[in-house]
Amino acid sequence: MRMTLELTKRQTARVIEQAIRGAARLEIEPRHRADAPPLVGILRSREENRLRVDLDPEQIDFEPAVLMGVFCEVRLTLLNEMYLFTSCILDFADLTDVRRLQLALPDTIQVANRRKFERTNATVASQIRIWPEGQTSASVGLLQNVSAIGLACILPSVELDDALLLGDRVRVNFELAGFDENFELPACVCNKALTPKKDQLTLGLEFAVPAEDDVAQHTLDRIRAALFEMMTGLSNLDG
Repeated sequence: MRMTLELTKRQTARVIEQAIRGAARLEIEPRHRADAPPLVGILRSREENRLRVDLDPEQIDFEPAVLMGVFCEVRLTLLNEMYLFTSCILDFADLTDVRRLQLALPDTIQVANRRKFERTNATVASQIRIWPEGQTSASVGLLQNVSAIGLACILPSVELDDALLLGDRVRVNFELAGFDENFELPACVCNKALTPKKDQLTLGLEFAVPAEDDVAQHTLDRIRAALFEMMTGLSNLDG
């Protein structure tokens, strides 16, 4: 069984940007040739409302003329996550050194998990902002995992390594994949570590919501409800 979660437009744009930077490989299945092997290529760039894909050199078993305007299903693997979207082939160019497709930019992308809906899927393309106590400027990173009691994240710099100690209070603002809202809560630093290259910082944070803080309690309830919705399969099912 495969479960899918539809990302928001903002999260979709973020995945596309990451895929271009990582020269991600795409598998493209035109609907008119569903029984044939997919077209395979590398996502090179975004040009306004189009995605440029350079096909692998061995992709010769197709007729370019019949591809124009055809709808297709696209699979993309990025950082061990599989993404799915529907697009349309807008253009084809047989250049000297490469065969190139232009795909329509999708409005949304779905993230898929083939076996079970793991909690890490809730963090796909999900940003987090962290304010140490007494600071007005936030550090921005990406969620690694999230649960009803806390979260882990990774920051692209080590600026908070000296500023934060275990037990320190922070305020976090983050999003969950597929939910077009932000959640803000107080938290406490449980653990921290530098990545092997010493250029990024990972943090483990536990939510620290005072009993008398009704707003934060309501936010925590909404987070738990969102996680419950994803875990119990209220998202789209396929297969």
